[in-house]
Amino acid sequence: MILRMTRGSIIISFIIGVGLAGVLLWAFWPAYRLEVSSLGRSKTPLSLPISSGNRFSIWFLHSYDRAFFQENYEIDSHHQIILKDMAFKSHLNGGGFAYPHFHLRPDGVGELKEINEMRNRVEFMMGSKDLANHTLFWRGRRIELAQFFQTGEIIQIQVVKKIRLREIW
Repeated sequence: MILRMTRGSIIISFIIGVGLAGVLLWAFWPAYRLEVSSLGRSKTPLSLPISSGNRFSIWFLHSYDRAFFQENYEIDSHHQIILKDMAFKSHLNGGGFAYPHFHLRPDGVGELKEINEMRNRVEFMMGSKDLANHTLFWRGRRIELAQFFQTGEIIQIQVVKKIRLREIW
């Protein structure tokens, strides 16, 4: 017995095949996430979708100057974290420092430009909300990390490659 496919069934089979291939391609295509976690926990409380070219910042009140400090990062085309620059308000009470790309603005904010240092992760100790108020700036959002972490926890921020099918599963 020979089965013949009509033109309509061939088109439907083709559409189903292309659709299935598209779903499988999407399911196995890697997605990158900016994960903010604590070294003392097994679960990641904050996982954000990220692409190359995206920027994020860590902002906090510095314990010595009691003024803000902000580190600005960018995700490069290989999904690595690059420390681009820093901005901070300082009373310059220390011995001072010299750096080729340091600039003090008229408003007293110091800028350290063109750092361009590659990092596998960003790590810091979580300060208290009233004294440090560690904050993540990401895609126009301000995320206070005290909502997710306790004072004294070691915080780790890194880009993690995920397969969408595992996330759904």
